[in-house]
Amino acid sequence: MKNVIFIICFLVFNQNIFGQKNNAIDSLTRLVSISKHDSTKLNIYLKICELCDIKDNLKYGTLALKFVEGLENKTSIVTKIRLLKYKAEFTNILYVYYQDKYNINKQLEVKQQLISIYRDINDTNLLEETYSDIIDILFEQRKTNAAFELANNRLNKYEKNNSLNYVAFYQSKLGSLYDKINYFDKMVEYYQRNLTTNIKMNDIKGVAFAHSLLARAYYYNHNPQRALEHSLKSLEYFQKENNNRKIFSALLETSSIYTSLKKFNKAIELSNQSHQIAIDFKDSSMVSNVLFGRITIYSEMKDYLNAAEYGKRWYNISTIENNEFNAMNAGITISRNYLNLNQIENALKYIRISDSIAKKKNDIYAMRNLYEIKFMLYRKKGNFEIALENRLHFDQLNDSIIILENHNGLEKKDIILEFEKDQLKLKDEQLIKDQRAESAKSKQKAITLSISLGLVIVFVLMILIFRNYKLKQRSNLELSKRNEEILIQKKLVEEKQKEIIESITYAKRLQEAILPPQEFIDKHVPNNFILYKPKDLVAGDFYWAEKINDMFFIAAADSTGHGVPGAMVSVVCSNALNRTIKEFNLTTTGKILDKARELVLETFEKSTSEVKDGMDISLLCIDSKNKNIFWSGANNPLWYIQDNELKEIKADKQPIGKTEYPKPFTTHQIEYKENTTFYLFTDGFADQFGGPNGKKFKYKQFSDLLLKHTDLLQVEQSLIIDKAFTEWKGVLEQVDDVCVIGIKI
Repeated sequence: MKNVIFIICFLVFNQNIFGQKNNAIDSLTRLVSISKHDSTKLNIYLKICELCDIKDNLKYGTLALKFVEGLENKTSIVTKIRLLKYKAEFTNILYVYYQDKYNINKQLEVKQQLISIYRDINDTNLLEETYSDIIDILFEQRKTNAAFELANNRLNKYEKNNSLNYVAFYQSKLGSLYDKINYFDKMVEYYQRNLTTNIKMNDIKGVAFAHSLLARAYYYNHNPQRALEHSLKSLEYFQKENNNRKIFSALLETSSIYTSLKKFNKAIELSNQSHQIAIDFKDSSMVSNVLFGRITIYSEMKDYLNAAEYGKRWYNISTIENNEFNAMNAGITISRNYLNLNQIENALKYIRISDSIAKKKNDIYAMRNLYEIKFMLYRKKGNFEIALENRLHFDQLNDSIIILENHNGLEKKDIILEFEKDQLKLKDEQLIKDQRAESAKSKQKAITLSISLGLVIVFVLMILIFRNYKLKQRSNLELSKRNEEILIQKKLVEEKQKEIIESITYAKRLQEAILPPQEFIDKHVPNNFILYKPKDLVAGDFYWAEKINDMFFIAAADSTGHGVPGAMVSVVCSNALNRTIKEFNLTTTGKILDKARELVLETFEKSTSEVKDGMDISLLCIDSKNKNIFWSGANNPLWYIQDNELKEIKADKQPIGKTEYPKPFTTHQIEYKENTTFYLFTDGFADQFGGPNGKKFKYKQFSDLLLKHTDLLQVEQSLIIDKAFTEWKGVLEQVDDVCVIGIKI
């Protein structure tokens, strides 16, 4: 336990002093040489492998494996099972390296090594996951028969043992293999078997997933009506399970099937439901999937304007996520829809973007589509020479793709015929083996009689051994009593630690209780986002909102300190704000802050010791009925963007708390103008250290970030701001609580 604490402290120290992964790795490497215990060294090697970049996985993974192999050949306090688990961890580090380098042969070699390790550990789940990976690698190596044979052998093994969970696993695996070679009849057969097996096991999750797989199989098999039946079933099961991520996938799948059936109203209805889930999760990749589905719906409806608009939103998110493949395909769909609208220049703009990415990736399918679009575009422009040139390129590339797909199709049919012949041969061989096994049973009876006699002798020996054991047990009684006393002391320490953790966790729940629900804020200002990132479990930063008559108040506040002390101060400050409105009926922002300061000082004056704690705050009031905006601030300013220009109102330079020369807080009135975005924030975002030189983010860079993305939806702005903060921070520690609120009127 002391060794583990020492390592953690060492790592924290290194990351604070050096601030770079390489320095931390060098320090850990030196620590290996001075550590005395094998288990400590193994944990350090794990941490090194966790910190290093993928390109260094081979170097450090090999070093760690050599150390493990050295321990296998000597006496160590580390048990054999633990040693094997470490060996598996470090071997997987090598696999990630070879995966990154696209070295398929080495990937296969490493996975085969893991098979023997997981057998020795007796971990069936990891063993079968590894076999599944080997099947995928064999398929990627174009050893298709070998992949099918291995999957079928594993299925046969578990069918004989009646291990239904692994039977279901390999039925699904074989279904996916048939999917890869476009053998959709077989795909349906194995997914149907998978559904039957999951029903036998009464595995609700498995049944739901099997319905989803069958929906896809029937969709590919050009049977959308059957696909819809299974897709609706999977959606029903996932809704019972209340798993929103799975509900999201099922909604998208069902929406796509309704589109193919030309039931566009239902398709849009389910797309809207999936979009709401994506917004709730604030997940940009989920939003991206919804946008792709919308493009398909509106394109099928021949509503090209809406299709182009959703295409642009898909392109913007793909660019933010650095997903070149999606950005390329978004550009293709946008250009096609603009072409249908006769907006030639807009179409040409996105053709150029997609063309650049397609050539870079050498994506022949995307290039074929682009040649077709350019042919139609230049024909519409009347530039028939360039149109003809693109048509020739399209025909040439299209012929090459057809030849390739036809060749692959014939090759796949040959593979299936060969595989099915092998299966018939295996069944004949199994029949011969069964006959031989029957003849061996009679011999086994004679052997059993001999073994029974031997067991009697062993039983007598066991009695003698038991007597010796009882004598030794008495001599160890005193030692057991001492160990028991040690265990009691250990238990007391653990209980105290548990009480501390439970107290902090309870404090977190109490603090969360003072924060206004998101639904309350959404009800009064629908276009909003709140980025709230406490430094510790509990925080000094908090946000506050209240509604009085037609006036909606919202604030971002930074209490003195962070962690548990900051959280306690935040409760006092939040309570003071509530009292100013509910007890003293104040509605002027400046007077609210004056009264809050008075109440905070009154609370802390009851203490015998001098307390200077309080808060900085940015308080906004929106009077939607009378079209008025009011704001007051203590140390924290207000930023707002009108007509693509960022404006700032400076705060009063005094806190809500004890100050040497207190003065009344100023109430500022701001013009109520639609499409204005207000930003309330604490100092945690701008003060975060990071970037290439480990410097502060600063307010100028923060304001530029907000101004650049002000036209996006609030949820999209939140994702971008959060991503910018995370990337800037990098491996460094978060220095303070962060609270940023955006509101658009």
